[in-house]
Order: sequence, then C-alpha cells, then structure tokens
Amino acid sequence: MTSPLERIELYPQESKRLIGIKYEDFITLVTLAEKRHLEKQAEIEERKVRLIASGGGRKAEMTPKQGVCLCLVYLRQKPTFEILGLLFDVSRTKANNTFTYWVEILREILPASQIEEAKKDEQKYQELCKRLSEYELIIDSAEQAILMTK
Repeated sequence: MTSPLERIELYPQESKRLIGIKYEDFITLVTLAEKRHLEKQAEIEERKVRLIASGGGRKAEMTPKQGVCLCLVYLRQKPTFEILGLLFDVSRTKANNTFTYWVEILREILPASQIEEAKKDEQKYQELCKRLSEYELIIDSAEQAILMTK
C-alpha cells in the first residue's frame, strides 16, 4: 500500500484531495513545522539531565514531513488510528502519539481564528465585533419545526 506522503510526492496535484492544502503550501508548512520542531527539541535538550552522551538511543521512526502529513491526513479524512498506522506503516499507538505531537506544533505555527487573535487587542476585537454585527443571519424556513395539526 502506498503511503499518502508517497502519493502526494508522486502526484502533487492530489494533495488538495488527500490533505486539504496545495502541495506548495504543504511544503511551506513542513518547513515551518520542522523549524519549530528543532526549536522544541533544543529546549528539551537544554533542560535534560544526561547520564549517557548525546547521540545514543533509537532514531526517530518518522521524519517531520511524514509526521505533518500524518497529522493532516487525520484532520482531513478522520480515519481510526489503526488505519492511520497502516497507511504510514507504524503502530496504532505511534500514529496517535505522532498526531498528538505534530498537532501541537501546527497549533503553534498556524494562525488562530480571527476572534482568538483579536482578543489580545481590545481595539481589534471591537472592530471585529462591529464587522460581524453587519452580517445578517438568514434561516431557511424548511429547517424549522413543522406544526402538526389534526
């Protein structure tokens, strides 16, 4: 079975369908996520108390590109972690842990909603509320409850 990342690299035009973003945007996102990942690892390394020299231990099973792709596939397709593990040739637990790790990194680098961004600045928040109040909510009458009469 071909992994989604291999499929995207072979056919970049299919990335929108598989992960929800264009291939160019995916590469940019991977670059930003990898940079944040390295910063995070450096912070952890600074605080770590070592008994054994660095460089030992088992190497990572997934590259940052695979991790970001796994995360985006899960967010787009919503498979179970067992299926996600099969797609990326890792265990269910590893798929779950990988998703949890990379979704936190993506939360840090991707922009939040406009309301979350504006909450920090009172003036921007007031402007956003004013713009939102200009919209009119239209309700389809077909979706309203129907009165039953005898």
